[in-house]
Amino acid sequence: MPKVNLAYIGCGGIAGAHFNGLKELHEKGYRDFTIVACCDLVQSRAEAMATRFEEVLGTKPAVYKDYREMLAKETAIDAVTIYTTHENHHQIAMDAMSAGKQVSTEKPLGLTLRAGRLMMDHAKKTDKLLHVAENYRMAPAERAVSWAIKSGRIGTPRLLNWMDIGERKWYWQWRDHKEIASGGWTIDGGVHFSDLWQLHISDIKRVTAVSKTYDPIKYISYKSVEEFEEAKNSELPRYRPTRSLKSIDPNNLQEPVESNLEDTTSAILEFSNGVLGTWVVSRSAPGRVDRSCVLYGSEGALSWNEGILPREGQSGGLSWKEMIDTYLNSLKADEKEQLFPLGITATMAIEDKQFIDAILGRGAFEVDAWTGYKAMAIPMAVYESAAVGGPVEVQDVLDLKVETYQRELNKLIGI
Repeated sequence: MPKVNLAYIGCGGIAGAHFNGLKELHEKGYRDFTIVACCDLVQSRAEAMATRFEEVLGTKPAVYKDYREMLAKETAIDAVTIYTTHENHHQIAMDAMSAGKQVSTEKPLGLTLRAGRLMMDHAKKTDKLLHVAENYRMAPAERAVSWAIKSGRIGTPRLLNWMDIGERKWYWQWRDHKEIASGGWTIDGGVHFSDLWQLHISDIKRVTAVSKTYDPIKYISYKSVEEFEEAKNSELPRYRPTRSLKSIDPNNLQEPVESNLEDTTSAILEFSNGVLGTWVVSRSAPGRVDRSCVLYGSEGALSWNEGILPREGQSGGLSWKEMIDTYLNSLKADEKEQLFPLGITATMAIEDKQFIDAILGRGAFEVDAWTGYKAMAIPMAVYESAAVGGPVEVQDVLDLKVETYQRELNKLIGI
């Protein structure tokens, strides 16, 4: 049976998460891939990743510091997976496609939408696959959310309230620099949420937003207080723990670094089907974490983490776990195998299998470049609206007619 020869470009934290996904696939008997090379600007990271793959697959991938050298020398590579910082995605992807390789890249698709357009155009020109790692939608919980909404469990959707509020004082390395990350948590995490909203509800047609930087100073050295926020806010509904809210002792902050990113955005989202959304992101709000995420419908509400909540006095409620279990039990065997192959629910394993299967001609992957582009467009619309001081049409952002915020970034990467 043919195998797909993969190469890793970027061997940092997110690459490790994808390693775990491939490891689980291999352990479940899915052996339709091998890793032939690992590349990272920090060669020791590439070496460490290659050693990890050797322990699982039995052979050690070649190690490179320069991806161009890797593409030139490793002619057996069928596809590359890009796990670098955001500003590099477009150039690496286009170089790989020009070298005849299929491409999967971590989110967001590119540093800017114009960079994403270049990638999509080049994929079409070279007739290569361009997959975006947008994994949240593949979780059983999110599959269940889509099922609950589309089966009418809360009636007709009306109002989305998405709060992502807390405080982060610690320095998150490249993620605290606009020229590398393109924006703060509004895009870094928000690109996932944008994808979910458009999957569950509908496309978003208009965004009106403001942006603030209240606290630009972050700290390299600090004392972690793991569990502090969780204990302090244990009575609050929680959705998807995130490192961006990791707690620290404010009395042990050292080595200040100035970030040039926003730390707070507030947006009104107008969906094409009439749903109205409020989305607030802040990492400069001490004292109380708010992760409440609720979609209200004509017959009830769906709360991420709490489940389906009917109007008072009516039946039909389901806890978060009950909702997921009910959905999973409703699936036929072939549906369950398609969505959760080999019984796997780890989202990165699922998306990596989809990419490999697509290369082998076994169907399309779920998140193509256009889907990833649309997911990226909503956070960018937030930034563009804040930059122009008024509402923006998402279609104009998609069509690159509005690039006030992105103009500087495009200039920095030479496009």
